[in-house]
Amino acid sequence: MKKLLIINAGGTSTKLGIFHNTEVVSTETYRHDFSSLPIPFSLWDQYDIRKKAVQEYLTKHNIDIKSLDAIVSRGPAVKPLHSGVYKINQQMLDDAKSRRYGDHPCAIGCMIAYDLALNTVPAYTVDPPCVDEMISVARVTGLPAIQRKSFFQALNHKAVGRLLAKQLNRRYEDLNIVISHLGSGISVASHLKGRVIDVTNGLDGDAPFGLDRVGTLPVADWMRFCLSGDNQPEDLHRILNGGGGMMAHLGTSSAIDIEQRIQQGDKHAELIYDAMAFQIVKGIGAAACALGTRPDAIVFTGGLANSTYFTNKLKTKLDWLAPVHIFAGENELLALAEGGMRVLNQQEDARIYE
Repeated sequence: MKKLLIINAGGTSTKLGIFHNTEVVSTETYRHDFSSLPIPFSLWDQYDIRKKAVQEYLTKHNIDIKSLDAIVSRGPAVKPLHSGVYKINQQMLDDAKSRRYGDHPCAIGCMIAYDLALNTVPAYTVDPPCVDEMISVARVTGLPAIQRKSFFQALNHKAVGRLLAKQLNRRYEDLNIVISHLGSGISVASHLKGRVIDVTNGLDGDAPFGLDRVGTLPVADWMRFCLSGDNQPEDLHRILNGGGGMMAHLGTSSAIDIEQRIQQGDKHAELIYDAMAFQIVKGIGAAACALGTRPDAIVFTGGLANSTYFTNKLKTKLDWLAPVHIFAGENELLALAEGGMRVLNQQEDARIYE
């Protein structure tokens, strides 16, 4: 039996877990108060607070680092990578701290894992959001200076792809699947025999609009919006990621609240909710065409996939295309444990970041 510590650092919390192989022993979520930090504070100023939480968790459960077989953290925003399990090394951390490729608290989780594991146990990360398997033609836009980038919920996409394959008694590498992660942002990906050859990037506004992301916009109108002088650059960034989608239209990013308003007869809320579903369906159709063949399956995952009301809106327009499967939520702790176990069981070689 292998014992693993799993770290998943989010915006204001850190989720921790102890696994024996892929069986959960304990999990806990630590909510952080950053009010003691100087204002403004950087992402990396959170390190001590988050590391203290991890150490408290280990002490609470009487876990000695030396008793672990591996520490696995959700991955940082670094340079484009092939899918797989990576050893966390200094080069990866240096690239994460440079912020060249983005900024996300997961990078702190990786640094904590690396520091705790140093010279004791291996530290890994699995399918970070910068996984890039896109084919060349998928990158090209109508402007040479701008290329489409691969940045999405790769950990969850790959995990549910493998889960579907297991249910179908087939190999993920033999399936052609369209997977859509439904959350605050939406990503739709074409999984061609184990490779994500194309995927939308909700962070950059290249996707169906989501609960708080603007999604793809008419470029000329967005340009005029940006040049109007009504918004500063930081305002535009907030609108793009966090202030768009359902939040912009309805003042909330809670699907539960939106559905309650619809049940109470709010026709405007129903229209906007239907429009989000409409854009997702169009994105799935495009992703299916990118495969060049009829998909073996269409998969919905993420928090919004918990809503039967919403997923039924999607299924009614997609049942003709391929069987629809729903894996609601995103069990990232388990996905990280499974990745770590593939390396520990020698089913997969750990990749070296360089």
